[in-house]
Parts: sequence; C-alpha cells; structure tokens
Amino acid sequence: MAEFSKLVITNKGQALLAKMIAGSGNIEFTKISASSTTYTDAQLEGLTSLSNVKQTSLISKVTRTNEVAIKVETAFTNTELTAGYYMKALGLYAVDPDEGEILYAVTRETSGNCYMPAYNGITVSGAYVQLVTTVGNSENVSLEVDQAAVATIGDIQDLQKQIADLEAFIGYSADDIYGVEVDFVNKRFTRLSGAVNRTPGEGFDSINAFGGRKRCNVADDGTVTAYYGDSGYTTTGKNSAGTKVQVMVEQPKFYYKVVPMVIEKGVKGTKIRKARYYVSDTLKPGFKVHPAFVENGNVNPYIYLAAFEGSLFDTSANAYILDDAQVADFAADVLSSIANAKPISGLTQNLTRANTRKLAQKRGAGWEQAYAATIAASQLLMLIEYASFDMQKAIGNGVTNKTDDGSTSMTEITGATVNLGNASGSVTNINGYNIVSYRGEENIWGNIWAWIDGMNEENPATFTTGDCGTLYVADHGFVDDSKASPYKNTGIHPDYGNGYISAFGYSEEYDWLFIPAEHTGNSSLPVGDYFWNGNPGWRVARLGSRWNSGASAGAFGWYLNYAASYRYRGIGGRLVYVPSKKEAA
Repeated sequence: MAEFSKLVITNKGQALLAKMIAGSGNIEFTKISASSTTYTDAQLEGLTSLSNVKQTSLISKVTRTNEVAIKVETAFTNTELTAGYYMKALGLYAVDPDEGEILYAVTRETSGNCYMPAYNGITVSGAYVQLVTTVGNSENVSLEVDQAAVATIGDIQDLQKQIADLEAFIGYSADDIYGVEVDFVNKRFTRLSGAVNRTPGEGFDSINAFGGRKRCNVADDGTVTAYYGDSGYTTTGKNSAGTKVQVMVEQPKFYYKVVPMVIEKGVKGTKIRKARYYVSDTLKPGFKVHPAFVENGNVNPYIYLAAFEGSLFDTSANAYILDDAQVADFAADVLSSIANAKPISGLTQNLTRANTRKLAQKRGAGWEQAYAATIAASQLLMLIEYASFDMQKAIGNGVTNKTDDGSTSMTEITGATVNLGNASGSVTNINGYNIVSYRGEENIWGNIWAWIDGMNEENPATFTTGDCGTLYVADHGFVDDSKASPYKNTGIHPDYGNGYISAFGYSEEYDWLFIPAEHTGNSSLPVGDYFWNGNPGWRVARLGSRWNSGASAGAFGWYLNYAASYRYRGIGGRLVYVPSKKEAA
C-alpha cells in the first residue's frame, strides 16, 4: 500500500501564499504530476519542478476542509501508459499572477510500493489522489476546475451513494434485492422489490442468503465434513470415523441496507418509526456486507450457527452430557450442538455468560458463543422472509406454555426438528410440545434463554423511569462490563422498564441491531416480543425466552436485566463458528 510524506509547500508556493495573504488575488490550482525521481525531505522545499514526470492529471475537485486548508483531488489511469513506473513523488501546481504556473507543493512516496503498470489492453489500473494543503485563507482559493479533468474515484463514489440513497428512498425495482418496509406507528409491513409476491419458504429458497442455509457437520478444526442429506451426516456429535462434529447451519454471506424513513430523535438516542430493510446476495451501491460476516476487519464467505441449543461435552469422561447433569468444568469442557441432549443450564452450576464463553472457546480457534452480529443476521432474514417480527405467529409458539415448577430446568431435549433439515417450521415432540426451527436453527425462541455475547450495556447508577442505558458492541475480544476497545458505543440506548416492544433504537453505523428503545406495543404488533431492562450498572444480554414465557417470547425478545455474575436454571447458550477467528489464532 502506498504511503506519502507530509505535503511540503515549496519556496515558490510560500511566495504565492504570501501574495494571497497580502491581498493579491486567489490561488488557482491546475494539475498534479507524478514523478519517478526519488527525492529527500530536505530537497522538497527548494524544488521548482519535478524531474522524470511520467503522468500529469488535471484537478478534478477542490473543496474547503476548514478556514485555512483545502483538499484537491485527481485521478491517474494507465490507459495511455506504455511503460510502467514507480510513483515516487507528486507535485501540486498553481498559478502565480506574476510568474505563471509554479510548483506549489510536493510530497514523496515512502513505502516503495506505489507502482503504476503499463496498460496491457485488458486491465485498467488507476490511482486516486487527495492532497490537503494549508492556504492561509481558504476563501481565497478558486474552486473552479477544468471540465476536462478525469472524475476521481471519490467523485464516482459520492455520485453512486447519492443515487443509491435516492433509489432506496423511492424503492428499489431490482428483482435481486429483497426487502420489507416496517411502519412501526401504523403497524404495517409491506414487501419490497424482489420480495413482492414471494411467500415464506419455497418463495425464498432460490435466494442464497435464505435457501443457501444448510445444516452441516463441522469438526473442531472448522472442517465441514458433511451436509444434511449426505450419507456421512450425523446429529449425534460424532461421525462414523470417530471425529467429533457439531451440527451447525452454514450461513452464506449477504449484503444489507437499512433506510430510515421516519426517525424520532430524543435526548438519549434515536428511535425508528418507519424503515426499509433490504438484503441482497451481491454487493449493490449503498449496501454493506452484514457485520455477522466481518470479524476484526476480516470478511468471511460463511459463518456457522448452532442448529441446536448448547449442551455439554465432558472432556474428562470423553462423552456428551445428555441430561444437563451439573458437572461442567469450565476450564476443560466444551459447549456442543447435537440432537437428543437436554440443553445446558445454570441450575446449580455457575453457567454465567463468561463461563459459557469459555466452554464455547474451548472447542477450538474460531468457536464462540452466539454474539450480537451473528444473531442479528438471522433476525434480519426472518423479518424480510416473513414480513413480520412476530415469529411465534409466523412459525410457531415454541416451548413457551409450560407451568414452571420453580426449581428445575424444564427444557425439552434438542433435535425434534431433525427431519425438517434446512426448512423452517414447527413440530410436536414426543411430549406434546411445539418445537420451532428457522431454516435449520432450532429453538431460537422458547425452551431456554441463550446468552448473547459481544453486547455490554451500561445503565445509570440510579436507573429509573425515563432513563436509558448505553449499548456497547464488539465482534471479537469479548469480555464483560467493559466499553474499552474493541467495544464501541453503538449510539443506541435501551430504555428503562419492561413491556412489549414498540420501537427499536437506531444509529447509522449500527442500523443492523434490533435493540428495543420503547415498550408500548402488544403481544402481536408491531413486534410482538417482550423486553426487560430495569437494573442499574453494567448489564449483559440474553435472547429468546424459556419454557413458560408465553406470548412474551420471540426471536426479538431481549432481557437486559442481569449482571455478568448471574446464572439461572433458565439460561443456556448457543455455539457459532467464525472461520476468520481461527485464521487469526
């Protein structure tokens, strides 16, 4: 990657600057030239011209950055270049009223990596240049540019963004963009673009973000050993070769865009009142790769989500624990995703979020418990496919209608949806309870709560009606009770209290999060799920509800009430596998 030194104003440039300050007219910048000559820092100020100039480009854009500085932009392409060269210096030229065109400022390339190849008749290469320089008074700089100048990448990107934003607001017409408009106030959901006239299930199977989700077996080293339907596929946790394998859902990378149509800005945070949510299998102008596929700056083509709620593998016994026996060794045992196991719980053992994290990470590099971005990917897909937040109505109530005994973990065993494979739906298990699955992920809601990592909420020390917390999010380096890097302030503020969700918080950078910021809805609309947030200080997150939650349960139901030290018989965890986490290990 090319690196350039500080832009040095030449002696002639300083003289022109003095004339301008004294009132002798404006500065007009004309061109930028590229040289293959290696200069030292000491030489730059005294230069009056560049030697070995290989390319010259007219200024395409001049903008004021502040009262005393301007930014000039241009672009170089190799379309007329017959011989390649190393770009070692750039010179900015301006017009002196007394001397004509002069070399105003120079910068030198310091990495030695800035190579412009010759044009081969096939591939066009280019360089986008931005130079910022002091001018004393930016009002005295001519902002007119030569209309023959080549548009820079920045010009094109700005135009593309404007077009994309306008198209998103008006409504996409492309049939490979799939969306839904949510009117939280009027409680209306409208399918958009390629989602129009599609029905959940088969109607979305041809779209890779949806239909590309596949149950599969993933070994501890991240190798996919088999997919649902293959002869070697298993749900037992060990294949015929004796290799430990987890049942996961392979989620292909997709791109997304959120268009806030109506927002409400408050003293603490912003609420969405109306928005459009879009996904696409391919990158479109204005779209971004969903953050579930971005980990510490690395982009993954796939991530792997647990098909089943987490259970325990006892390392010392070399066996899966199928009955939630409270025997976890948090220094050695591992979180699992297999069928026919009672989900792990904190009935008597210290299954805090941090300890669940340890169990997940003990499986090996790349393994974590579910975290903010990974669950948000499934939430967005569900919303667009069903044009609804109410997954209980769309797919099934889940295990939510038991009468709690007040003392035990009353979960149903995993795996009732084994025969659903990659499809969404619900089944009645042998005990007569409704077990749900969204495209391979069983019991995202109901049965038992799941800890969600990568989210830390800081509530006021005195937390009462009218207050809001502050949410911090990370995609790696998970710890509790922290807002230090890599955690970032989302600008989203969960409000105090509990009730059915009526609005989500919004910030431009974290528009992919579905975090409640208001709770005046009901059990059906606009979201249909419940929210709790009533305690001061640092809080951790759990999602989905448990066996007796009833109508309050759902895929968007959050509980932000408890400290990191909390454990409970109704809380477990789910695995994820993110390939780049292994590569970085």
